[in-house]
Amino acid sequence: MFGHKFRKEDGLFVVILVLFVILFISLFELQIVEGEHYKSFAKKNMTRLVKKPSPRGIIYDTYLNPLVENVPSLGVYVDLRKVQNQEKLASFLSAKLNLKEKSILNILRKHRFIRFAPILIAYDVDMKTAIELEENIENYPSIIIKCESKRNYLSQSHFLGYVGKISQEEYKRKKRKGYDNLDYIGKYGLEKYYEEYLKGTKGYDVLQVDAAGTAMGSPNKEHSKKPISGKDVVLTINKKLQKEVKNILPNDSSCVAIVINVKTGGILASVSYPNYDPNQFVVKIENDYWQRIINNPKKPLLNKICDATYPPGSVFKLVTSAYALESDLVDKEEILVDCEGGVEYGGRFFGCWKEEGHGEMNMKDAIIQSCDSYFYKIAEKIKLDSFYTYVKKNNLLDPAGIDLLSKRKGFFPTVEWYNDHYSEQGWTRGNFLNLVMGQGEVLLTPLSVVTYYAGLANKGTVKVPHYLKYIDDDGRRIEKDFGSYKLPISQENIEFFLDALDKAVNGNNATGIMARLDGVKIGGKTGSAENYEGNTHSWFTAIAPIDNPRVASVVFVENGGSGGGIAARLTGKILAVYFHTQTIY
Repeated sequence: MFGHKFRKEDGLFVVILVLFVILFISLFELQIVEGEHYKSFAKKNMTRLVKKPSPRGIIYDTYLNPLVENVPSLGVYVDLRKVQNQEKLASFLSAKLNLKEKSILNILRKHRFIRFAPILIAYDVDMKTAIELEENIENYPSIIIKCESKRNYLSQSHFLGYVGKISQEEYKRKKRKGYDNLDYIGKYGLEKYYEEYLKGTKGYDVLQVDAAGTAMGSPNKEHSKKPISGKDVVLTINKKLQKEVKNILPNDSSCVAIVINVKTGGILASVSYPNYDPNQFVVKIENDYWQRIINNPKKPLLNKICDATYPPGSVFKLVTSAYALESDLVDKEEILVDCEGGVEYGGRFFGCWKEEGHGEMNMKDAIIQSCDSYFYKIAEKIKLDSFYTYVKKNNLLDPAGIDLLSKRKGFFPTVEWYNDHYSEQGWTRGNFLNLVMGQGEVLLTPLSVVTYYAGLANKGTVKVPHYLKYIDDDGRRIEKDFGSYKLPISQENIEFFLDALDKAVNGNNATGIMARLDGVKIGGKTGSAENYEGNTHSWFTAIAPIDNPRVASVVFVENGGSGGGIAARLTGKILAVYFHTQTIY
């Protein structure tokens, strides 16, 4: 046997045997080991998922009045299976839809392999155009008009934000979460912050297709899935108050107004002027409108409530006063200055806003009459870095934990900052005289200012400001705890400040008398912040009622002049609406 000579036929047999073994192993692997995988792959080749959009959740005010809704919209689609002449179709659609013919052809060619579902050509066409297209269906049977929905904003408010078509960058990040490249997504404001709740879950139909990808028959209802609507979002905003605040503020100016519940931190109204129409951003913004808003020097796209910082002026004097008391730099009853219209310091004269002077001033009198000379004297006693640390402890510089993604930090200088920017010999203690007044390099957002005053009104506990009341999940409330923190001020000093704020509006020589209401006692502080680029900025912060605080508010008007003038008067009008009363002045 072992002496058998190896023949050519034996070699052929071995080769055939090896080939059969390889074939057997391959078939075993294909059918047994990976059978389910290829079966699934083949099944996918013969079916297609056609996604069905989910209605976006509605945004309501605290009384369930809609602020944002979904309204019917008409979309123009093309069924590629029925296109007879692409160039002719593109020319026709271009004339009707005011789109470039080349753009339409690019859409058709880009989606040329999608033959199981219509291709979107244009969003939100008007009824007249839709009718004209329908009238030509016989000549262009591939055109389909679909009734869809689009976002409609009933309130033009920065905090709501807007939705827009998803960008390529967003799509790359979000596609694993079920987004498609033609979807709409929250771009700004609450629409963006609560996107995961508002967007809902898409449904789909399962279609059987042939080898060319063409749909065969009706969807398989057994394997289809209905879309799930997005969750509704209910806010703390009072729609009626929000509307009245808008009407009260001078909409031709750059200004801000915020009203906040001091017990909960819920924002009842917030307006930033000038504003913009978010409906313009939903589909495709007109170039004329875009150029008009981006070239407006008053920056309508900017939410000045939390995205802009300003010198706070005299509304900052309470922070300075609290630092002085908590650091034992002064005694509140001490007559610190006999104001004669200003003080001499370092060879310079620093003037008080009242040229004839206020006379002898202790802390309460200085707050009531907003005496600059008194605070200049405090500046002589402060240690800058210690003061900086105290300002930070009050959370005045960090963005408030509000439920908006876009927030700007405040600023307060340190010794290191001054050395870096002016060198050690380039600045003096005289710079401090500006800082204690809320001038110079101090910059705060209107939101951080009203949050501080809301904390004083709530006995030192700051409820973090927010817009969300709850999310409605099919009748189940999803609530969020935004948290709270304590101001570094003793209860004794808080009571002292509340009394001073009371007399700053209702007492003798009060600077905030223009905010007085009939039957409701308001406490408040004026602020007039010097502005190197124009007239003085006007501030007024208020707590009401001062003897049992419910709300805090701030009004800020760029280049508005004295805080005791326009800002105090506007505050009175706004709070008169809230308390259902009327102003005295």
